[in-house]
Amino acid sequence: MSSLPAELTPTKKSSWHHGNLREEMVRRGLELLELRGATDLSLREVARLAGVSQTAPTHHFGDKEGLLAAIASEGFRKLMAERLGALKDGLTKEERLRVVMRAYVSFALRHPELFHLMFGPRIADKRKHAELMDASVASFQFLSHTIAEFLADQVDQERPPRFSAIAVWSGMHGLATLLTDRESGFCQVPDELVEDVCQTVSSVLLGGLLAPHASAAGKAVPKKARRRTAKQDKI
Repeated sequence: MSSLPAELTPTKKSSWHHGNLREEMVRRGLELLELRGATDLSLREVARLAGVSQTAPTHHFGDKEGLLAAIASEGFRKLMAERLGALKDGLTKEERLRVVMRAYVSFALRHPELFHLMFGPRIADKRKHAELMDASVASFQFLSHTIAEFLADQVDQERPPRFSAIAVWSGMHGLATLLTDRESGFCQVPDELVEDVCQTVSSVLLGGLLAPHASAAGKAVPKKARRRTAKQDKI
């Protein structure tokens, strides 16, 4: 294992209270994650950075996945805090929702390694980690509540709040994933155009929330017409 990064200095034991040891190890784990990624993060280095014995992380987290789950949980809390911090007084319901959506992408761009840990496959079964599940559910419920507020004044909205939240989340998550996936080179958006892209995607998603059900449009097409169309597609 390589030595500690030059950017990081081990914590002095006198600088943290014994009861905050777990939080201190999560904090130092976050720092290592941002520098090296989840693959190269180790319990031993986290222990060294926190100024504790090598067995301390095992006692608090069990194994590396337990530590990563705790770090991911903190990531969801940070995401929540950044969303709330971006909201200002006097915003309309639509403006509040747009801010919450934009904050999601901003968080991913500032913390790409943390973002991919939170949502990626590195933690195989997130259901095994209660803290992580609670933090992620709280984040989703916050988005769902913000969407429900936006839709409260709209007429003929029959979609359940969860349906709308999944639709919005999938769109912003897809954008955030593309923007933070610099290695593939598939999505090359200059920094000065990121804001425009975010606003465009937000407008598309909000327009979709206010549009009629796609299923309703499908029902308007007679069965015979659909059969004729299917036959033409085969030609």
